Amino acid sequence: IMAAITAYTLNTAEQLDLFYSEDGNLNFEVLMNLMSQKAAPIDVEGKINGEGFINPRFDNINGSEMLVAYGVSLVNLGNYFEPRFENDVMTSREEQYNFYSKAYIIITKDSTLILKFDNSVEEKVRSKVKALVEDLGFEASVFKLDNELLREIQHDQDLDWSAAKIDRIDKDGDKTTKVSYEIDLADNVNSSQVDDHYRNSGKLSHLKFQLPYDAIGSNDKITIKLYNDGHRIVFEENELNNSPLNEFILYLITRLKLLKNGIMNTVR
Repeated sequence: IMAAITAYTLNTAEQLDLFYSEDGNLNFEVLMNLMSQKAAPIDVEGKINGEGFINPRFDNINGSEMLVAYGVSLVNLGNYFEPRFENDVMTSREEQYNFYSKAYIIITKDSTLILKFDNSVEEKVRSKVKALVEDLGFEASVFKLDNELLREIQHDQDLDWSAAKIDRIDKDGDKTTKVSYEIDLADNVNSSQVDDHYRNSGKLSHLKFQLPYDAIGSNDKITIKLYNDGHRIVFEENELNNSPLNEFILYLITRLKLLKNGIMNTVR
């Protein structure tokens, strides 16, 4: 199962005191109350009939508090012409196909927003669920998976990368504009000729790597794929086995933020 997440930072530095606890972190009680006021309508059979939040609740991961919920929004699949045969006449009726889809929401005390999707159809509501959260009184800035971060991961000896995509290649005498390739992690002798030729000649837009992870029941390495397009973080959820999902997501985002902060500190 490939799960996809996108992370954001909420601009709480300029929010009203309503959103803060005394220590400067988000006030989850207030936030949960606001989510409850904008709950998605659900009928007696459990069918969702509108946009909003579902089941906001608290979670605590190794002392780190978070607020989790589901955000639901409408997906429009477009208009279709449905054929009908009535009274010996063939006709077509235009129908609009809509349905409600969900995103899993995690909000941390330090104002990180994470949206998780279980498939590509759910990802269609990314912008709408982000807007639902922003309607509570926030602005959300995406955590960018830029070339610098992907390069940092590629050079980290603790993170074994195995696939990459390079865009905007600029190499004298070479008309190639983008290249995707994989390397064999089991081959410690021969380097990748494609990697040797193109590694420093463009911008990384995709990187696949193995993230070491120590949790009871989980694999010791989790497959991660990062995409600059949409700033999507994809991971193999089944590799977690029975270990807590929220704990891993928090660890993954924290690890990526530490890498990015290291880059920023070096630049400064």
